[in-house]
Amino acid sequence: MGSGKTSIGKKMSKMIKFDFIDTDALIEQKTGVDIPTIFEHEGEKGFRDRESKVLKEISNSKDTVIGTGGGIIISEENREIIKRLGFIVYLTASIKELVYRTEHDKNRPLIKNENAESTMKVLISEREKFYEDCADIKISTDDYDATKISKMIINKYENNNSKA
Repeated sequence: MGSGKTSIGKKMSKMIKFDFIDTDALIEQKTGVDIPTIFEHEGEKGFRDRESKVLKEISNSKDTVIGTGGGIIISEENREIIKRLGFIVYLTASIKELVYRTEHDKNRPLIKNENAESTMKVLISEREKFYEDCADIKISTDDYDATKISKMIINKYENNNSKA
């Protein structure tokens, strides 16, 4: 949450002329409501079910950069789908940076009305092993420059594919 998945994903997809899919945006488009509304009416489980369904629907996408919601990784089935999708990038940032980037964002139901810093710490500790197990590379976005980070990812992706 707040690591830069959407902004870097959009930038990178333009640079390599791939499509870009943001799973959260796709869920909002399909339901016609925002993520906090889904959480309010269906709870986190309802949202996670929708997230898994959308991931399955896009799992055969080619030439596409996919930005997923941060919690999509908690489902073992989702992790298996993600691993099959292709080159997986784990974007990280310090807790301080994540809190700064998300503190005024009203579209983050898991940190609404909570101590954002402690919530972020808990979420990362619960999810980090999953991220690391799935990822081909891990990149910190603390020194945030979407273009520079996109170029780094593209370079790693091209090097990874040339070895195959």
